[in-house]
Amino acid sequence: MLQVLSALSFYATGSYKRIVGMAKYLGQTTVSKCVKEVTDALVTPAILNTFIRFPSTRADRDLIKSNFFAKYGFPGVIGCIDGSHFHIFTPSKEIEHLFYCRKHFHSLNVQMICDSDCRILNVNAKYGGATHDAFIWENSLANNYMQELHRNNEHVWLLGDSGYPQRPW
Repeated sequence: MLQVLSALSFYATGSYKRIVGMAKYLGQTTVSKCVKEVTDALVTPAILNTFIRFPSTRADRDLIKSNFFAKYGFPGVIGCIDGSHFHIFTPSKEIEHLFYCRKHFHSLNVQMICDSDCRILNVNAKYGGATHDAFIWENSLANNYMQELHRNNEHVWLLGDSGYPQRPW
């Protein structure tokens, strides 16, 4: 349990110091090991394919649309999309510029799509912090899938902030 709590605290803050300060008996090396082990466990195909799934059937999408409408009054919405910067250690000089973000630190810009219950439907963690949200979206499988649904006359939408272009899907 302590491993999971340490990892969650690190994911939330990006800081080892706070965790070490809260739990005096945990050193940075121990916290680093906890974060690695929990992260490795979370990214196994069994976990990812079970818990992080974009709605692949019309019934799945209809249920999500119904929930969005009931909770927030948005018709046709199947997800909310945004990018979030996750701190990383400074990469090598050759590629450092790809990871230095507008918030003045090195990061991954991780795009996530969540449903009305904040369940993660899609994650794209392929890009460095210097990459704009719109570029990540334009080059994502989720974008291709939304375009395909639109071509097949299924009218579903994602809600995103001004970092994303307006599209009919």
